[in-house]
Amino acid sequence: MEVYSRRLMFLVFAFALVSIVYAQQSTPLVPAILTFGDSVVDVGNNNYLPTIFRANYPPYGRDFANQKPTGRFCNGKLATDITAETLGFTSYPPAYLSPEASGNNLLIGANFASAGSGYDGRAASLNHAITLSQQVEYFKEYQAKLAKVAGSSKSASIIKDALYVLSAGSGDFLQNYYVNPLVNHAYTPDQYGSFLIDAFTRFVQVHTFARILGVSLGYKYVSDTNMFNFL
Repeated sequence: MEVYSRRLMFLVFAFALVSIVYAQQSTPLVPAILTFGDSVVDVGNNNYLPTIFRANYPPYGRDFANQKPTGRFCNGKLATDITAETLGFTSYPPAYLSPEASGNNLLIGANFASAGSGYDGRAASLNHAITLSQQVEYFKEYQAKLAKVAGSSKSASIIKDALYVLSAGSGDFLQNYYVNPLVNHAYTPDQYGSFLIDAFTRFVQVHTFARILGVSLGYKYVSDTNMFNFL
C-alpha cells in the first residue's frame, strides 16, 4: 500500500510539472494524449474484456461526471484526466476498445491501458488484460484510423507532438507475484524486481519506445513504475 501511494504521488507530481509548462496556453500545445499501462490509468478498456479486473460498478465513479462508473479504478478523475483538463482539453481521450474511440474523438488521442497488465506479459495474459505489447499493436491500429480521419499529414503531426504516458509496475507485484505461487516460488522478491527492471528498461527507454512505436517522442513523455520514477 505504501508503494502504491508513493506511485500515485509521483504520478500527480509528474503530471503537475507537465501541466505547469502548458498552463498559460489558451490552447494546448499538445494535440493529443496517448496512454499505456495498467489500472492506474485504465479509463475503461477492461469493460470490454473477459476479466475480473473491472471497475464499471459502484462505488467506482461516484464522484465522476453524472456519478457514473466508467471503468476507472477511482471514485472520480484519474491523474491523466486532471492533466488533460489542465492542458486545455474539453474531453478525455477515449478507451481504445470503447465505441467512443472512433471518428473525431481520435483526434485528441486514445487510452490503451488495461488493469491487470504490466511489464510481465505472462501475468497480463493470465489476468486476461491487454499486454503492453498488444497495447502497442493497438496504437499502430490507432495510427491507421487517425490517418483516415485527419489525413496523413495532420495525423503524423498529432502522433509526433502528442503527450505519451506509460504507467505500469504495481500490478506485477500486487496481481501476480504476491498471489501466484508459480511466480513467488520461482523468484525471490529481489529477483522478480530485477526481472521487472529489465523489462521496464527494454520497453520504456525513450529511443527503444520510439522505435517500437515508429515515432519521435521528443521530451513529452511521462513514465512511472515501482522501481524507477522520472519525467
